[in-house]
Amino acid sequence: ERVPPPLPPVLRATTHSGRRSTAAMDTNAHSPSSVPVRHRRAVEAEAPSTVTDPRHRRRAPRPRKAGKSSCCSGPDVPVYVAASALLFSLAGAALCLVVGLSHIRNSRGIAEGIRRQQQESARWTKRPGAKVLPADAPVDAADAVDAGASEKNSDGYAPDAAAAEEPGEVDPMDVPFAGTPGDVSRPKVDYVKHRYVYPAPMPVPPVVGNSAGGYPELTTLGDLMSNWDQDALDDPPDVITEVLQHFDYTDPKQREAGRRYREKELPFKYVNVPEVLEASSKWQDDDYIQQGFMEGRELKRGSHRRGGGRGGGGGRKARHQGAGVSGHCQVSKSNFFVFFVAPKWKVSVHGPLPTTDNNWDYKEWAKDARKADAEQRPPDQHHFYFQAGVSPGERFLEHQSKSFVSRDLPGFSQADPTAFCFDPNKSKGIQCRFGERGVTAATHYDAGRNMIAMVLGAKRYILAPPVACKQLGIIPEVKHPGFRHSFLNFARIKYLRDDGTLHPGMTAKEEGQLRDATTSPALETVLKRGEVLYLPSHWFHYIVSLQMSAQCNTRSGRDFTNYDEFGGYNDVDQKCGVKQGIKFN
Repeated sequence: ERVPPPLPPVLRATTHSGRRSTAAMDTNAHSPSSVPVRHRRAVEAEAPSTVTDPRHRRRAPRPRKAGKSSCCSGPDVPVYVAASALLFSLAGAALCLVVGLSHIRNSRGIAEGIRRQQQESARWTKRPGAKVLPADAPVDAADAVDAGASEKNSDGYAPDAAAAEEPGEVDPMDVPFAGTPGDVSRPKVDYVKHRYVYPAPMPVPPVVGNSAGGYPELTTLGDLMSNWDQDALDDPPDVITEVLQHFDYTDPKQREAGRRYREKELPFKYVNVPEVLEASSKWQDDDYIQQGFMEGRELKRGSHRRGGGRGGGGGRKARHQGAGVSGHCQVSKSNFFVFFVAPKWKVSVHGPLPTTDNNWDYKEWAKDARKADAEQRPPDQHHFYFQAGVSPGERFLEHQSKSFVSRDLPGFSQADPTAFCFDPNKSKGIQCRFGERGVTAATHYDAGRNMIAMVLGAKRYILAPPVACKQLGIIPEVKHPGFRHSFLNFARIKYLRDDGTLHPGMTAKEEGQLRDATTSPALETVLKRGEVLYLPSHWFHYIVSLQMSAQCNTRSGRDFTNYDEFGGYNDVDQKCGVKQGIKFN
């Protein structure tokens, strides 16, 4: 804050050899010549011109124009000084008032931070009744628990009974987002706390030769969309049935079981992942994430000044890549988003752009995402999708030099292998997707083996094996802006008619592709806060954000496993026209 200029120096007449002298400054002045000219003239006018020191010699007053008078001469001096002193006193009082108000505001902010920290200290334990492997159970197929389907409420974690009964302690995830006083908006259905049925634990994958042994159990995409319409976010099934294996990451035996499924290239989920739950408690605060993105810009600037770049891949080159996380927001006229390479998109050939970028920062996006939850935004209105990325080179940096994403998800950004980034030299960094309620990402596949962590909220993943490539409308042309993605919106399956006529606005091509898609083998899973989904190479995924959500993933290189039931790289290559040697993200 600007400090007001000092008061004018005190002018006083002094005596030199018994005679009245020119004005002199107080003891802080170096010489009378430093006194402003207008003040010096006023006092010198009263003093005799007998001073021999040339510095103190009075100069002849300049002639004044008629009709004008001097405001700084003769008897006006005391009035001027008093008026100046009064003005500067008022300025100082105003400054003190501003500083005082600032201290009051900061004190309130500190008090709010302490309150939030107390709320986040609620204890988290396993929900009673959740069926998991016994701690001493051998991880062996013969000893697998065959107890049929088990039911868990929510994701299996909640404050224990004692914590819930203590006054003043609340579920930290039910605390309103920081930076929005009074905002208690929540989605009509919180899928983190919905009811789910899980399959019996199976610690060893039932793989025999080239057969996956019937795991995971598949149905058809048509049946999935018929049982739960994509846009029916406020009317889900009373109980959602899960078919993927779920392993508690905090249990070493179950963590090892997950590793076995990963090595066999079969999808599964880890639950109760400590670093993801810890990140979730931090990412509830919009200001924390916003500050992280601002910090990321500074890290990138610093790395460029040190000679950092945007090189790709792992190994020694990645050590020189810039640190920091960058993000941008996209907008669509509906809740449907497709991936495309913008420079390749030609409006004359491909039509209007499906989505466009806007200039929102994270905090602006988060405000609209909460609004979308509160007002139950319908699918045909504008939706916003915030996306961010972290360079793979961050894994070589010291912890404090990494972006907030890498610091909060250390298992996703390390130089050495971890359970989540198990081949770091082939990692492409971390990608984060922040979705509003209803935001839907069209079907696509990734060549890299994918670990996907849900940090906030929940998303519905509809998975299809590589063998379904031809049925999902995947674009095979490498030069097409939507290569290896589909532009089909599965919400429109409900508009297919049995009499063969077309729904208004639906082309014959779209109608035929949607009919093929209904026969595609598929499964669904709801990925919730604190969980990590493993998705093998070339598996297709269609993603619906069920509420305000944040998901980050990292990939660990490509695999060429082919199963009789699910196919693999050969199916993608032969059925979708993807040729060997092409590199994918």
